[in-house]
Amino acid sequence: MTRARVVFDTEVNPDWIPIFAAAPMELVLTEPMPGLCSEHGLTASETRSCAVNSSGPLSELPTPRAMLRSMKPKRREPVLARVRFDCPACEVCLHEVRRFRRIALLALLAVPLTIAAVLIARALELEPLYIPLAFAIAPGCMPIALLVAMLYWSRSGYFADVWMNETADQLIVSAHPDFVAAVEQNRAGNR
Repeated sequence: MTRARVVFDTEVNPDWIPIFAAAPMELVLTEPMPGLCSEHGLTASETRSCAVNSSGPLSELPTPRAMLRSMKPKRREPVLARVRFDCPACEVCLHEVRRFRRIALLALLAVPLTIAAVLIARALELEPLYIPLAFAIAPGCMPIALLVAMLYWSRSGYFADVWMNETADQLIVSAHPDFVAAVEQNRAGNR
């Protein structure tokens, strides 16, 4: 199935008052999004607050490669604008969000459980387990579990493929054909 791109115009939020001189300009969409999920084309069961910055990477699904690329020191352009909007999410999206959060919490839970196993082995004086459990903590559980937890928690925030154009006056949504049809129908009805 091919993905189409839908463009929504943005405007400066009338309630926006900059606190700092370097604060990004707050934008809002000029038209509401339809009640369909942009990823799956299903009826939205709720809306989720979403914010997209004008600079930086596109809103790609977080992967280990993208995470490692983002950790490299590089000169980043300052965020000039940020658009905030309510993004419709279907049950499939919400299920994925919950699943990724559960995996992240389970990965974090592995760290204290491993430390507890070491302490129990030490208290019971089970010397043959000292070395394997020490290796489970240092090169194993701690860094790997924390990396998995960070990756899956960041994936739990991804539910729509959206980004801003270079001039920050439009929000671009990579959308399901049903979402595109709903947007065109709303726009035809408002003419």
